[in-house]
Amino acid sequence: MMVQFARFRPSRFVTVAGALFCLSIASYALVSDPRQGDPGEALVILAVLTPVFFWWFGIALFRDSFEWRHFYFAPLVLLLAFHGLRQGGGTYHVAGALLHQATVILLLIHVFSLAVLDFRDDLVDARRRFRLAIALTLPLVGITIAAVETYALYGTLPVWLGPLHALTLFALSFLFALWLTATKPELFALTAEAPQPRSDLLTPAELIELERLKSAVGNGACFEPEMSLGALASKIAIPEHRLRRLIGKGLGYRNFAAFLNAHRVEEAKRRLADPVRSREQIVSIAFGVGYASLAPFNRAFRELTGTTPSEYRSQTLSQMINSGKN
Repeated sequence: MMVQFARFRPSRFVTVAGALFCLSIASYALVSDPRQGDPGEALVILAVLTPVFFWWFGIALFRDSFEWRHFYFAPLVLLLAFHGLRQGGGTYHVAGALLHQATVILLLIHVFSLAVLDFRDDLVDARRRFRLAIALTLPLVGITIAAVETYALYGTLPVWLGPLHALTLFALSFLFALWLTATKPELFALTAEAPQPRSDLLTPAELIELERLKSAVGNGACFEPEMSLGALASKIAIPEHRLRRLIGKGLGYRNFAAFLNAHRVEEAKRRLADPVRSREQIVSIAFGVGYASLAPFNRAFRELTGTTPSEYRSQTLSQMINSGKN
């Protein structure tokens, strides 16, 4: 599986995290099989960190705007600390194991929420399918593993359970490898500063629908409050699955939120730079371009422009005044 990740160029954090997850899940499978004897501390550490690598992979894959933050190391440090606590035996062992399970469950819940919450707005087909797979399998697999490891703290597991546990992990790893083999590079593509349209991939009929979409956008469809993919599809009478392809391939966006934010922020920039509107409150502009509150508007504006709406207005109007003097 690590070879599969190596074929994606250029390397990104998501592919590195995926490779680490593959290595650690293989280690976990070996450690889980009692027939393997002493697996060695290195394999045990890799197995312990499996949830962290999976969490890194999930947040990097599901967030197009992902940027590494130092606090992402926190779960890794915690799991290593809890692993050390488990070596103490007795009460320390039980406490370390329970804290480990609690941390793992929280990480899995976070990945599950990321997979589910933005499922409908995701415009990358391969990633949408992976979101669905995560939503269907992660709760069952996570709960099962947590239940087995917790039960082992208080009782003796059946002899057959260890090999079955390892076999299940190997099967999941194999399915994951098959999915990677069929995955297109677009899944792990770098998030571009500007959309990368591929209208050459659209059929003539889709190109006609693309013009209808552009016309609706030009007429302010993106500025309607609470606009969603389904609402836009109904508005222009195009099935949702085809609209998803038009925005993804024809306009080059990877998710619907990015598509909306791009058009809303662009219009906001125009209004902020308009001298006639220089006294208009920024919250009014935010509402006018479709945002329900100021916070998401400020967040989207800063992400796309690198500055706040207030700073942008001040800089733009000052440049306009200075150019007029010259």
